[in-house]
Amino acid sequence: MVKSRSRSKETMIISGNRSNLRFVSDLLITLFFWGYTIIVMIFILSATTGISNGVTRTLNTTFKTTNSEVQAVIGFGFTMFIVIYLLLFTNHLYNKKRFGQLTRRTYPKMVTERDLLSLQLMSVENIEKLQSNYMVFEKNPIISLEEEKQHEESH
Repeated sequence: MVKSRSRSKETMIISGNRSNLRFVSDLLITLFFWGYTIIVMIFILSATTGISNGVTRTLNTTFKTTNSEVQAVIGFGFTMFIVIYLLLFTNHLYNKKRFGQLTRRTYPKMVTERDLLSLQLMSVENIEKLQSNYMVFEKNPIISLEEEKQHEESH
């Protein structure tokens, strides 16, 4: 198995053929969701800090909420995040104490000629050809299971 390495320094440009209608629709949808995200962020930030502006007043009236209710929801979400984080961190410490440092991801050892011969899927000549330089075979050098059964029945 070859160890992973960095990719070549070539720049890869992917170009596609997009119609103008598709480009405009993608742009409008993207702008809509960016606007929605900005409005929600303004609402949450101004409601948690207690700053009153037009967006906060409008959304509070629309959803029949108050800034204190929004602050309670944000606080509940933050509390749940901390509780879940502490549970996962505790589980991590428990697993580390119980099982220790596990290093399972190691590269396998190099395959030897003896290993390849023990599989009995290729002849010695083909294994030697493969271990030398680049080789092109006219026929698949790996012995199929059907050929192996036929070979065993003939002996």
